[in-house]
Amino acid sequence: MAKPINFIDDYLAYLLARSSHLVSEQFHHQIQAQGWSINYWRILASLSDVDALTLTQLNQRVLFKQPTLSKLVVKMEAEQLLVRHKDDADKRSVKISISTTGRTLVADLLAQAKAHESKVLEDYSEEQQQLLKSMLRSLVVHLQE
Repeated sequence: MAKPINFIDDYLAYLLARSSHLVSEQFHHQIQAQGWSINYWRILASLSDVDALTLTQLNQRVLFKQPTLSKLVVKMEAEQLLVRHKDDADKRSVKISISTTGRTLVADLLAQAKAHESKVLEDYSEEQQQLLKSMLRSLVVHLQE
């Protein structure tokens, strides 16, 4: 008779949190060893493939508390990693974009992140990898509605 799976090992929220923690922890150790701040990494990576985001949009990607993100944006702008500018469509809104310096600094880490992802998923077929990502994207969209 097969041993029943206990609650926590079959609970979606736990499985998502635990897997995210383990994957992130491995990569975070790697980038911290290179002198990078995890918060800087998350912000620069989140801005690396878009023209610009509002603070609210950026916060949805990096999952920080709003005051923490605001302070980091000010600090990173002073370090010339980010640029803040008025939104052409809404003059009251501020857009944030990655600077040329920020883009140059994060480029190697993006490649390292993809290499880390490949290592994490190496035991899964390409089809399984795409299915996993597709299901997670779908879950995010579903839960945001």
